[in-house]
Order: sequence, then C-alpha cells, then structure tokens
Amino acid sequence: MTKPRSPNGINFALFGLGKFGKNYQRLLNPKAIVTAHSGNAEDVFKNPEIDAVVIATPPSTHFDLAKKALEAGKHVLLEKPMVLSVAEAKKLRQIVKKSGKVFMVGYQYLYNDYINYLKKEIGSGAFGKILEVKNEHLVSPPREDVDIFWDAAPHPLAIYQYFFSPEKLISAEGKIEHDSAAVKVKFENAPVLEIIASTSGDAKTRKLIVVGEKATAILDETLEKDKLTIIKNGRTANPQVKFKEPLRSEVKHFIQCIQTGKTPLTDVDFGGQITEWLSIISKSASN
Repeated sequence: MTKPRSPNGINFALFGLGKFGKNYQRLLNPKAIVTAHSGNAEDVFKNPEIDAVVIATPPSTHFDLAKKALEAGKHVLLEKPMVLSVAEAKKLRQIVKKSGKVFMVGYQYLYNDYINYLKKEIGSGAFGKILEVKNEHLVSPPREDVDIFWDAAPHPLAIYQYFFSPEKLISAEGKIEHDSAAVKVKFENAPVLEIIASTSGDAKTRKLIVVGEKATAILDETLEKDKLTIIKNGRTANPQVKFKEPLRSEVKHFIQCIQTGKTPLTDVDFGGQITEWLSIISKSASN
C-alpha cells in the first residue's frame, strides 16, 4: 500500500538508520528508507513521488549519494561532515548549482536556541570583544571511516562561522589522532578557537565556552537544566531560553526552503567553507 503524501506536501526518503537516521525517521515519517542492506537506493532516485532525501549514512558515502540524488532531481539534506575533501566539496557545489534543488547540510547547532541566544548577545556587544572560543566534545563513539576530528569538529567550526564569519584561517596548531584531537586555530580579525575531542574519558562532555572581555558564557549540554551559564562582574546567571529540539527546527527550515525556494542557512557554500577548514586544520595538526 502506497503511503499518502505527507501533511507538508513533501515526500521524503531517508538514507541511513543510525542514531541520527532514527531521529529523522521520527520527525519525517519518510515514504522510503534505504539502509546498507536494503539495496533500494536506485529505486528511490527513480521514484517520481520522492521529492527530497535525507542522507544520514557514513561520511565516506556522502558525496556519491548526494550527487545521485541531486542529479535525479531530489532536494537534499545531508548530515555532517558534508564530504571528506575540498575537491569533493567543489564538485558538489557545481552539481548543486546546476540542479536548482535545495541542498542543506545538517549542522544542527545553528538551529539550537541556546546558540542563537549567544549569537544575539555577542552581536549586541554584551560580552565585549570575544577573546577565545573553546569546544570540548568527549566520549563520542568512534567511526570507522573518519577520525574523531572530522566527526566532532564540524559542529564547533559551524558555530564559529555562524558567530564570526572570519575571512581567513591563519594557523592551526595541536595534535590529531584517530580517537583524540586538541587544536588551537587562529583566524584573521577573530577570536582563537580551541577544539578538544576524544573517545575516552570518565564522563561525557559536550561544552562550549565563549570568553569575552566583559563576560564568559558556558553552554553545557550534559546538564538537565540551566545548561547556559553567563559569568559577568563576578556574578553567575542562567538565562531562561525557550528551547526546542534543534533537529526539529533544522528539518522545519529545510522544508520551508523547499516550499519557498529560499537558500538554506547551512547551504553548500557554508558546507564548503567548513570542509576547507577541516582539511587545513587536519593536515596542519596531523603532521
């Protein structure tokens, strides 16, 4: 029996049923699901009833699946990391522009209400000059086809780009191994960015720290409540932010872009910039 068209008028196919794939399944109720063992990818690309695909498969498969989906006339939401090389990013950009379809990368933190609160506060000058941004991501499960840096770093880099839009990466120092990374990155006319990631540790950590001349913000996502702390003039405050599920907000934005033709916040150009930074930092810190 054929599934009815979704309430928003868009039929989705989902590639991948891992951690994020299952969340997309919950939010989208896709018309078709493709896994490594189902072998029905070509059927999805040829199906005229499928309007858009969400790709939440291993990163090494991203370029090929996104290319085929776009060339088949489907809108694409692709999980991070977008692709695994600058060359692939450039090719994908050409394919996206030629297709005329909506293409978006799943940097879900840019649809996080705490991150958007911080962006507004930074933009208003409430923190003064930003001196440093630090991101800690510990006890992330290892992937087979990418190291911990390519797995964890896309999010802090996406947040950094969203906050500051730096034009030039000057240097990257530190060390990157398959299961651990500790790097400091310097940009022109922008704060220092520090990224710490590891698959080992006693406790799970997912923390963003923004240090400014006037105030410091700590976003700790492992906390049940009061996830965001602002320290200013020796006083601590926990802003009350109306929080919605970031992935739900991300999906909503993707659907709106399909319906209106609007360019997504995290489009192929945004994803290409993050891919370029990942490549530069990885090469600098792995040598």
